[in-house]
Amino acid sequence: MRNFRFGVNLVPSGGRSQWSESCRTAERLGYDVIAVPDHLGVQSPLLAMVAAAAVTERVRLTTFVLNSAFWNPVLLARDLLTAHELTGGRVEAGLGTGYVRTEFELTGLDWGTAGSRVGRLAETATALRALLAEPRAIGFTRPVQTPPLLIGGNGDRVLRLAAEQADIVSFSGAVLAAGSKRGTVQMIDAEAMDERVAFFTAAAGPRAAEVERNVFVQTVLVTDDRRAAATTARRRLPYLSVEQILQAPTRLIGTTEEIAAELLARRERFGFSYVSVQEHDMTTFAPVIELLAGR
Repeated sequence: MRNFRFGVNLVPSGGRSQWSESCRTAERLGYDVIAVPDHLGVQSPLLAMVAAAAVTERVRLTTFVLNSAFWNPVLLARDLLTAHELTGGRVEAGLGTGYVRTEFELTGLDWGTAGSRVGRLAETATALRALLAEPRAIGFTRPVQTPPLLIGGNGDRVLRLAAEQADIVSFSGAVLAAGSKRGTVQMIDAEAMDERVAFFTAAAGPRAAEVERNVFVQTVLVTDDRRAAATTARRRLPYLSVEQILQAPTRLIGTTEEIAAELLARRERFGFSYVSVQEHDMTTFAPVIELLAGR
């Protein structure tokens, strides 16, 4: 069983000083990975990662996740390899389908169907994997380390692609709400995650043990009364019961000790050893990292 790794999803929407301080804080709090999203309205993820490396020493840096529709795989391979060199080999490349329809419209890209978006992801991931493995194909004449590839999502085709291509699979634990143009998602419950993990494991076959498993936790709530907190959360999640909210893999509710115990149980159940949280939970979650460091 893998030791835990902990990541935080930081949004580089401010200036240099704010971004530098956020990255230093994440490293000081014990996070292993700084993750940068790929959305319009915030700074470029790859440039933000290089800037993060300049003010930190050990944290790894990942795109979480790149919208594959935005990127030409040849140019993306060049930029990832460059960033990997400039950060001292700390880059991890995360890819997804993209899920915010308004961003496709603003960039003039075809929203298409769920199938066509996954098809585009598959084409990008396959080409990128080959280019990262053979950088001389795009003009890198010196030895270059290959950054690991993360593929994130929830559907069958994305998980099957991750089973074939990824070094890290990120289980989003969410589905796109019907008709949403702004990327509104709904959380799945623990039983649904059991099925998703089982699907991935079967698809990966002998590779299953080699692929690191990540989960993106949307909310961390430290409280002495788990049930009361879950009851309140139902106002925003009416499609889940209180018990489902308490067990949902993308939510963590309880005391610091209870949350640590829950993560140990989820690692045993789902194989989730790499846990990512949102920026607004970075400080709240840090004591949990202290309890689980090295385990």
